[in-house]
Amino acid sequence: MPLIPVRPTIASEDAPNLGIVELIAEGETSFAGSSASRIQNIKVGAAQFDGLLIAPGETFSFNYYLGDVTAEKGYEESIIIWGNTTRTDVGGGLCQVSSTAFRAAFWAGVPIVERWPHAFRVSYYEPPIGLDATIYSPSVDLKWVNDTGHHILIHTYVDEPNKTLTFRYYGTKSNRSVEMDGPYEANPEPHDPAVYRDDPTLPKGQTKQIEWAKDGLDVTIYRIINENGQSRQDTFFSRYRPWQAVYLVGTKEN
Repeated sequence: MPLIPVRPTIASEDAPNLGIVELIAEGETSFAGSSASRIQNIKVGAAQFDGLLIAPGETFSFNYYLGDVTAEKGYEESIIIWGNTTRTDVGGGLCQVSSTAFRAAFWAGVPIVERWPHAFRVSYYEPPIGLDATIYSPSVDLKWVNDTGHHILIHTYVDEPNKTLTFRYYGTKSNRSVEMDGPYEANPEPHDPAVYRDDPTLPKGQTKQIEWAKDGLDVTIYRIINENGQSRQDTFFSRYRPWQAVYLVGTKEN
């Protein structure tokens, strides 16, 4: 049978014409201590962004490119924040992906038009405190605008042995420089005493911790961007609620 080669819409040789010539920024987070299901969700979620091209002037929407979060796509059940508590749901851990994407955008100096902090401090996203970004489709999103004048290529990398996730943005470097001032902490609020809940699925006498105590805190980070002899400052404010430890106490008889 005759073969007819089909050229992709954007081929590798097009990269220089699109301005994809160098690394312009990267963000990294650690998922050390994550469960197997959480790591699976991080891998599936990060894969949705690997190879994405963001055109000049385009607004990147995390939720749009993430798409549906379902078991059919390979996501598993893991812990998510739900209101004033946590619960198990499909896709738990995807905020690891959004927080890492946010960090790369922060250091790229691109305008960040939507970013939401978590309800309480999450150890996976520290340090530094205050540089996380939660998402929950469709109402809570992470959005940034490509103002570089060139395409941005996104590459994601999950390093399972070292338990790190990296987002790398490739394009053309401008003469902008990005600095971080902070984090500045204020208004600490002590957490409440631990809560113990009976769990009939656990053997009697067994105790399992499912939530960890965190004090409430206000955190402010300033991003200073210097470009073409001018300087501008962006403010990222996070208000974290106090969070109490929660333990499940087994009541199941042998």
